[in-house]
Amino acid sequence: MSSEPALSDHVGMLSLDWRPAVPRPRAAAPLQGDIHLWAVDLASLGGTLSACLTPSDISRGERIVDAGKRRLYLGGRAGARYLLSAYTGIPANDIRFGYGARGKPELLDGAGGRLRFNYSLSGDRVLYALADDRELGVDIEVLPRRTSADCLAARKLTAAERTAWNAVPKRLRNDAMLCCWTRKEAYGKALGVGIRYNLGQVALFDMPGSCWFDTPRAGLFSGTDTSGMPASFAGVQVKMPFPAVAALVYPGDGRDRPPIRSWQLDIR
Repeated sequence: MSSEPALSDHVGMLSLDWRPAVPRPRAAAPLQGDIHLWAVDLASLGGTLSACLTPSDISRGERIVDAGKRRLYLGGRAGARYLLSAYTGIPANDIRFGYGARGKPELLDGAGGRLRFNYSLSGDRVLYALADDRELGVDIEVLPRRTSADCLAARKLTAAERTAWNAVPKRLRNDAMLCCWTRKEAYGKALGVGIRYNLGQVALFDMPGSCWFDTPRAGLFSGTDTSGMPASFAGVQVKMPFPAVAALVYPGDGRDRPPIRSWQLDIR
């Protein structure tokens, strides 16, 4: 008797080797063209990384009323400082963050040279992406998570994406929508605009059977300064080592498939 189809039968996901590891100080920087992914389980680390936080981080965290969101913010910030310290050789407390013209976080004062980073938080999990001289966007959604899938499909998907999404078995459409959403949010984060763009005009889920996807950015930002934005972006749906869906996006086209290396942070 055949088993019921799984989400991966309808949405392509790139399988990676998520080995437990600790980044090697200064020797961990990505080679030109490589992208590094780090998955972090904040619950398993406890307060191990809290020493990486600055008084400013803590003060900002204290202004977050919801305890769960506060814990996630502080954990994500601490993890970013820890990893960026390993990649740059700068003490974690001395890492200085700035924000680009459209609000995207970046390293200040040329710290790390060409190093670029992005990260996403969901549940007690964080996914970090790092690369040399390549803008990145990453998004993760821990499962299970319920969405207003039908409403999102009507408002945020292109016609081609709705056709592809409707072809997924009904019981899998919630998680398929989350896959689509991670692609759209990772795309916006790579651009530095978050989800402040015309989501319903960019097709990232029209061929969900492939884990790789690409799209031009033209026409998505009427009235917005697009100088400095790459002409096109590519990305990949990533298979995580725990129940979650995630996507990575970077400047390029459908032919650009950089080497991706992945680890689970394990410093217990």
